[in-house]
Amino acid sequence: MSKSSIKVEIQENKPDILTKIGEDVVQKHFELGTARPQNGLDKDTFVNNLNNGISKRTDTKRLHNKDELLNMQVGLCLGIERLHNAKIPGTADSTLTNVRNILLGLNRSQERKLSEWGFNVVFSDVIINKNEKPQ
Repeated sequence: MSKSSIKVEIQENKPDILTKIGEDVVQKHFELGTARPQNGLDKDTFVNNLNNGISKRTDTKRLHNKDELLNMQVGLCLGIERLHNAKIPGTADSTLTNVRNILLGLNRSQERKLSEWGFNVVFSDVIINKNEKPQ
């Protein structure tokens, strides 16, 4: 004889699934009327919380979509969108690349001066081994 194990899960971190189960429970609750098994359920509070949760979830999805659209527009303006690079004229990245290149040309051997313009100038020492021949 075998033994079975049954588990009925409520996926707490999945709001869409949770609200769907909640809606199904409310519907079944009303269908059964007085024959419902959970007569002690505070139906008004439950329905109110469920509806507020659904409403806020809808708002969250709308704002998330708007956020994604705005971030894409930021990327296009700055020239940092995935398909863009510094070669696209008019973007902030393109303009900053041109400014950097001009300043580098004007400040040969004085590259540190670019930090006055807000650029991050990184210097690193290169150790040259005298025994190795340059390639």
